[in-house]
Amino acid sequence: MNRSAPNAHIMAAINYFALLPLVYFIPDLVAPFTGSNKLVHVAVVLALIVPVISYIVIPFAIKILTRITK
Repeated sequence: MNRSAPNAHIMAAINYFALLPLVYFIPDLVAPFTGSNKLVHVAVVLALIVPVISYIVIPFAIKILTRITK
């Protein structure tokens, strides 16, 4: 089965629209738990956002896009 990679521009748009709510809401949700240390706050926020994008959003988007472009 020869599947081509989805268009890079479409993947960039999916990344943008997936990251937008995560970057907007997660820092405020995590702030009460991380205290006033900005480095810890940023590290925790990134530790939550990066796996969501890498292991949930991108594989799901690729799966859907490959079905559409068959």
